[in-house]
Amino acid sequence: MEHDRIPVLIVGGGLAGLSTAAFLAWHGVPALLVERHAAALGHPRARVINPRTVELFRQIGLEDEILAARSFAHREPAVFLRAGTLAGPEKGRGVMSNPGGPSFSPSPWAPIDQDRLENLVAAHATRLGADIRYGQELVDLVDGGDRVTATLREAATGREHTVVADYLVAADGHDSGIRRRLGLELQGYGPLGNLLSLVFAADLTRAMAGRELAICHLDEPEVGTVLLPHDRAGRWVFSTPYHPERGETLAGISEQRCVELVRAAIGDPELTVELLPQLTDGTKKLAYSIAAGVADRYAVGRVLLVGDAAHLMPPSGAWGSGTGIQDAHNLAWKLAAVLTGVAAPSLLDTYEAERRPVALVTVQESLHQLRARSGRPLPGLPDVPPADYFAVVFGHRYASRLIAADGPAGPPLPPGELRGQPGTRAPHVSLRRGDEPVSTVDLYGRDFVLLTGAADWAGAAADIADREPAGLVAHLIGVDLADPDGRFAAAHGIGDAGAVLVRPDGVVAWRQVGAPDGDPVKLLELALDRALDRHRPLSSDRRSAYRSIGGNQIPPRG
Repeated sequence: MEHDRIPVLIVGGGLAGLSTAAFLAWHGVPALLVERHAAALGHPRARVINPRTVELFRQIGLEDEILAARSFAHREPAVFLRAGTLAGPEKGRGVMSNPGGPSFSPSPWAPIDQDRLENLVAAHATRLGADIRYGQELVDLVDGGDRVTATLREAATGREHTVVADYLVAADGHDSGIRRRLGLELQGYGPLGNLLSLVFAADLTRAMAGRELAICHLDEPEVGTVLLPHDRAGRWVFSTPYHPERGETLAGISEQRCVELVRAAIGDPELTVELLPQLTDGTKKLAYSIAAGVADRYAVGRVLLVGDAAHLMPPSGAWGSGTGIQDAHNLAWKLAAVLTGVAAPSLLDTYEAERRPVALVTVQESLHQLRARSGRPLPGLPDVPPADYFAVVFGHRYASRLIAADGPAGPPLPPGELRGQPGTRAPHVSLRRGDEPVSTVDLYGRDFVLLTGAADWAGAAADIADREPAGLVAHLIGVDLADPDGRFAAAHGIGDAGAVLVRPDGVVAWRQVGAPDGDPVKLLELALDRALDRHRPLSSDRRSAYRSIGGNQIPPRG
């Protein structure tokens, strides 16, 4: 039997798994991704990713490709409708735009079908060095304490081989076999039902009555029906509840019945409807279940969960794919730091501590959005209005023990209240390098970054940088980068003499408000050691040396 040795094995080729591969490869960590299907799933599924998620792809050089491949024209504000039928009177209307626009983020919304996005991320991950193999299924795994041994089977031949990895990332979706194998349970609201999904072509000009539509929640043929524009004029994505508990089966729903369901939703019994294939094999009908829950743990030994393997939420709010991508981003830099020896392995404990609370809040808010937008009754859900939408996008606050927080984490903050608090996404501020505009968001990635307007802090960072294996870059605002709007200090809450330390994932690890109250070199070294869970200084020779991991040479970070 063949044996491969790899730092990270990723099981599952959806957005969360592919993003993990891309982020790891960008950090220089070899990863093998296996997906049991023979190819990427050619179905739109998620339709949009939010600006924070686009920022993460921007970091690895993928934003421009994503925006160039948008599936449909994006107009702000995006209109959300609720009605009995599309042709009938509206029961409610909402809009979603980016309040503050470019003042909160350098990145826009990206309306892109999930299958298009997966193809882009897979191609980019491969260019960066990730190994992606379709048609391979995990059949066994053993966590040996210091490594994970996985047995894989090729679907086409039945041939099995073994992969030995330092860590395994479970990205195998909502019905995660790895999650079940580990004995983990989903905690939360639970099952929400089953949906029949169709893609169809029809002329809905009369029913649309000149309106622009992002999404429409309809009561016919049943509350929970959703209609969205597809990637070209006259094409639509449609879903409506169906009921296996009543004996309904996907096979038992005829194409004629599908057409009748679409006509009922539109409110036009004579509408000409053409059902379109959703998969490359010609499949026109798909079914999927929706649920709301979060795994009780995100890691067991050397196995870590991302995406739908870790959390399930209804599509209302459009947070599901972004939450999984952000899991991958949080995890990737930590795996890179541990595998290259610049951080203690216990740094990985903060993955669950940081991302699980985010999922708990996001799942709950997706339920509130579902009830508010569709009118669907959700017994037992607290009767409170949804939170500020963009607080859920931008404003989560990490509270792991390695964050030098100013106080308790609390609920997510609206973007206008983000002021560089430790544990939050470092705010976007427009700076300039000569004549070139630069967002602070673009300063983060592989290294820790110190931002300050004070020379003593910048000098301390320069003193540390040459011997810091994790990578440390300092930017002296007003010298290295101009602050033409004078926003930097206030936006980060540090005053003219303070400093802020930002992790590679763009999250504030520590900040000093005002001048240092001791030796700035020692204060900054302590801040770095805490952020990486280091309990003694690391030797500087790691910065220039290549570290061998499982037979693969990993270049030093920074």
